[in-house]
Amino acid sequence: MSNPQVELHITGYGVITLELDAEKAPKSTENFLSYVNKGHYNNTIFHRVIPGFMVQGGGFEPGMNQKGTDAPIENEAKNGLKNANY
Repeated sequence: MSNPQVELHITGYGVITLELDAEKAPKSTENFLSYVNKGHYNNTIFHRVIPGFMVQGGGFEPGMNQKGTDAPIENEAKNGLKNANY
């Protein structure tokens, strides 16, 4: 699997492009793409924003209505990848 890219269209801000590393995180890549393909993230909000550090979203709709999730997957954090601006 090559490294897929996903575009997040953020209302009022523009587009963020994410690249997923399918080689080093195959289960995480497959899981994220499954959510994307089902439309899970459509109309969700960023519910936590810490300027200069991080944003967190995708789990809540407006009004803080929590979205359901699929079964947990294996943690692939020890794969050498870092969250970075490329």
